[in-house]
Amino acid sequence: MTIINYCPDCGNKINDNGKFCPNCGSRLTINSSSHSKVNEIKVQSKREKILKKGNNSSSKKGLYVGLVVALFVGALIFYINAEPSKEASIIENQPKVSDNVTYPSVRYDHNYSIAYAKDGKIILPLDVVKEKKFVKFDYITQNTTIPLLAYLTEDGKVVTAISICEPCDSKSFHIKGSDLVCNSCGTTWDLNNLDAISGSCGKYPPDPIPSKIIGNEIQIDEYLVTGWTRRV
Repeated sequence: MTIINYCPDCGNKINDNGKFCPNCGSRLTINSSSHSKVNEIKVQSKREKILKKGNNSSSKKGLYVGLVVALFVGALIFYINAEPSKEASIIENQPKVSDNVTYPSVRYDHNYSIAYAKDGKIILPLDVVKEKKFVKFDYITQNTTIPLLAYLTEDGKVVTAISICEPCDSKSFHIKGSDLVCNSCGTTWDLNNLDAISGSCGKYPPDPIPSKIIGNEIQIDEYLVTGWTRRV
């Protein structure tokens, strides 16, 4: 059986019994076993290069996929953080009724006000809210009583909301500086957008209800209050 080897100088195929390379003329002084060993080493080296190339390709592909996933997650987090909360969206569209409002850096409690329902509207006096800045009132029917509050943001917008911190079931709050604070659990929200600042009930601020200004009246659609359901 004829064994095919390769010239160690030029790599040309040669027969095992050849003494000179027919391609480059180099004298073949290595025995057949050495030629076989050289050939084996070359084949092995070629195989290792192919495997290494494949591993590099896999590593690059994995790196690319990881980068794409990281970019997607980063974009998703940015979108979630950039998207205003439901509470902030409602407050953004509330009517502005005064110039900038400043609250004391110490505890500022709500005042009580009288409200009434008429023609499908819950009506609260605007001048009382402008004077007191932070009031509480109740919507009362034969079957239920729903506590409500109204306050002015620091840029003078009216915010009307369900006056309940649902997880701890507190119905009272106070303002301190720029913060709205639950009287029971101490959870704190930014009063300008109701974003959570601290506390265990942060996900559940007083639930804002849209309202309108008609003359000297703050009007809330009655069905928004009667149809309100607890979030927890």
